[in-house]
Amino acid sequence: MALSGRWGIVMLVVITACGGDTAASDAASGGAPADAASSPPARPPVDPRVRELAAGRALYEENCLLCHGLRGEGDGTGAAGLAVKPTNIREHFGEHSFDEIVEHVVAGVPPAMPAAAIHEEEVKLVLSYIWSTIPDSAQARLRALQEQAAEEH
Repeated sequence: MALSGRWGIVMLVVITACGGDTAASDAASGGAPADAASSPPARPPVDPRVRELAAGRALYEENCLLCHGLRGEGDGTGAAGLAVKPTNIREHFGEHSFDEIVEHVVAGVPPAMPAAAIHEEEVKLVLSYIWSTIPDSAQARLRALQEQAAEEH
């Protein structure tokens, strides 16, 4: 069974993290003990996409979470004290292309949001992370809205 989207990434992380020690399991099951000089079993390579999403999440938590909240919906704990409510990042995926959103975050959206304190490539990682948290069905709807908006420009 092939997994895609967020659950495929979660499963890859779990599989990678649970690589285990085969020498211990061989000994416990009556198999031949591992040679002390032998190298540990090879773990599967970590998908670069998993690393990118983890980096995006860390950047988001450090730079955006306070205002934009856990899911990027503009409901962070710091949002209450702001004159302008932070935007729901998820909704912007249906109104703008990915590149347009990157431009807005990097430049800032006065008076609501200052220019990003992180570099453009880091902003892309953050937005990729937020996108990955959106259910597949909602992603399809947002893609359709993006296409419609692109036709109107």
